Amino acid sequence: MNKFLLIALGLSGGAIVGTGISAFITVLGVLVRVMDLSKTQRYGYVYKIAILLGSLVSTYIYIFELSIKANPVWLSIVGLFMGVFVGMVASALAETLDVLPFTSTNIGINRWIYLWIIALIFGKIIGSIIYWTVPGFY
Repeated sequence: MNKFLLIALGLSGGAIVGTGISAFITVLGVLVRVMDLSKTQRYGYVYKIAILLGSLVSTYIYIFELSIKANPVWLSIVGLFMGVFVGMVASALAETLDVLPFTSTNIGINRWIYLWIIALIFGKIIGSIIYWTVPGFY
């Protein structure tokens, strides 16, 4: 009975967190925006499967505390993808909250706003690469 209760609590907690994250991504419209920019609306099922597999694999690795030995090149590639994802989520959140137009108007950098966005994205990518390749940093 005690194990059943722990299993039920774990599954319900995971369902709540997963629902919250998927709602967060849905409200921001990250996937729709990426599909629009890349003109890949017809591959929507691939995006759904990739998100599902990514969440299942990361949950499995987290629960069973797996360690993977990989060289820095592989970790740089993973860091690049993680940086792109974090950058897109951060950009979508900033766009949703109208942070960039408000800030650019008040600071007076309307002319250079695209460089600012690119710098933010590359900063996230470089941060992820450093996080994954520098020993002891994670």
